[in-house]
Amino acid sequence: MLMEACILGKTLMIIGAGVEQVPAYEAAKRRGITVVGTDMNADAPGLALADHTLLVSTRDACATEQKALEFHRTHSIHGVMTIANDVPYTVARVAHAMGLPSITLDAAKCVTDKLLMKQRFSSHGVGCPWFADIESADQVREYVTGNIGKDFVLKPVDGRGARGVLLINDTVDPEWAFAEAKRWGDCGRLILEEFIPGMQLSTESFILDGTCYTPAIAERNYSRIQQFRPNIIEDGGTIPAPLDDSTKKAIDDVVLRGAAALGITAGIVKGDIVIDHAGRPLIIELAARLSGGWFATHQIPAASGVSLVEAVISYSLGEEVTPSQLIPQYHRATAIRYWFPPQGTIKRIAGEEKLKEIEGLLAYGFFRKEGDVQPEIRMHPDRFGYVMVTGETRGEVLTRVDQALNSVQVEVAP
Repeated sequence: MLMEACILGKTLMIIGAGVEQVPAYEAAKRRGITVVGTDMNADAPGLALADHTLLVSTRDACATEQKALEFHRTHSIHGVMTIANDVPYTVARVAHAMGLPSITLDAAKCVTDKLLMKQRFSSHGVGCPWFADIESADQVREYVTGNIGKDFVLKPVDGRGARGVLLINDTVDPEWAFAEAKRWGDCGRLILEEFIPGMQLSTESFILDGTCYTPAIAERNYSRIQQFRPNIIEDGGTIPAPLDDSTKKAIDDVVLRGAAALGITAGIVKGDIVIDHAGRPLIIELAARLSGGWFATHQIPAASGVSLVEAVISYSLGEEVTPSQLIPQYHRATAIRYWFPPQGTIKRIAGEEKLKEIEGLLAYGFFRKEGDVQPEIRMHPDRFGYVMVTGETRGEVLTRVDQALNSVQVEVAP
């Protein structure tokens, strides 16, 4: 009874209140936790579930810290977290100002600066693709013309949502690529990386007592990489990824060592991993937060029975997280894919009722409605909508997700 009273009496701050943050609000409310939501948009859907709201940009760490401290003076905050929101530094600033569980401020800076992150990996012997700091278009030209036929990825060091992420080689104008990538970052700095043409994976791990627990790994779907090139657009992912046990163990090892190189020894770590030609897992990026794209909130629970959202809530509040919460209860399959209509005004969306009849349908959503403009696909927010399915096997969900995609027609007027 004392433990229950302790939990019920706690207040959790959730940074961000967009649609992908809603599951965290719902999970906290189910546990009787008082929720403080923050967002610059007063109409953000998560705020409707919050007990208290702070209107402030999630990316303004200083302002968020100040508002949180003001609130904390009259109503104690016991934990702070985010989900599907690349603001670990904001979370860390608030947590450290109040003495709450969090990664260090140095680690938070590392996971928001891709160049600094890769430099830490390199200095600690953690496998990652070759990379270089880019300050001019001439540097881009030098690298690509010196490696004819080889692909590289050029991106902002502080980018998100595939904004300004370009797949380039000697056929791409370096002046254009440099300017295009630079305009999507906040700080204006760029990083060039070797493109590794291997299986790409999404991992979501929780580090506890020196052990990396990864309840499910998704194979990222880049079947459209030539269609949208030079923009790199992911078309969902599939659980389980086709990996043997030794590779899974190697992935846990590289994630654990990568996190340690950044100064992260406990809590959630999201990984973007690629398997190279020798079968070694290399880290593309790590993030110190729960992932977006409904991976943590829908796919992993459906595939494994593990709720990493619940684990992060407990960790943020200083409550115990046990290995049993992080070990899969079962092994099922899930898949998520997106719709990519042509650019133009959306005239008609047909087939939603047929979509609802698809066996194993887990969730779906349309980001636009009839009358809206569908933009050209250049980044992840340009995708029209998503559908997720579940099943017993990988083959089963791949069949079901194709059926789901084909059940909907989006008619667009150029």
